[in-house]
Amino acid sequence: MESTSTRRRRTALTPREIARAALELIDRDGLASFSMRKLGAHLGVDPMTTYRRFEDQEALFDEVAAEMFREVEIDALPWEAPWPEFLFAYGTALRDALLAHPNAIPLYGARPVRSQDAVEWAVRGLLKMADEGLPSSTALQVALCVNEYVIGHAMAMSADLTASHRSRRPEPGSAGFNVLAAAAATTPPGSHFELGLRAIIDGLHRATLRRRR
Repeated sequence: MESTSTRRRRTALTPREIARAALELIDRDGLASFSMRKLGAHLGVDPMTTYRRFEDQEALFDEVAAEMFREVEIDALPWEAPWPEFLFAYGTALRDALLAHPNAIPLYGARPVRSQDAVEWAVRGLLKMADEGLPSSTALQVALCVNEYVIGHAMAMSADLTASHRSRRPEPGSAGFNVLAAAAATTPPGSHFELGLRAIIDGLHRATLRRRR
């Protein structure tokens, strides 16, 4: 049976295939150890092959971020629901897509996603919110607030996962087991996400209503 790398060598690699392979590599080994040479080896091609599809590594990372966003199932969102519920579902779906690739979250957070499908999603979302009475400029501000919260939360969770082996949480009954340690012991990691997202969206909803008065 021929290997995946052999099959890849026999066909011209598309930018999406290269970006997907780069994401696989980052998932496995981490962002800090990524290199175009390692990507070439992972694909079973000369590293220069990747430069025929991308201007440089940053351009490749742009496409990696776009691949991460494509894992959000946009069509499965509740498009018929009021925009606060719609944005809550979107924020939750984006969080899940990002946390599927914790090593790549810093890459995602460092660049805007401007792929064609991301632009189409943004236009569709703004038009939905406009149909509900939100001017496009206000709707964009609302969406940016949600995006920034979700990305920031995902980055914090990624850092927590990376540092979990260095946790020095006090043991129950020890001198340092205070009220903070007790609360942390009964709070699952990331459980505050929905509380924060709901609070942000509810606050944005109230703020947009005041603007329209």
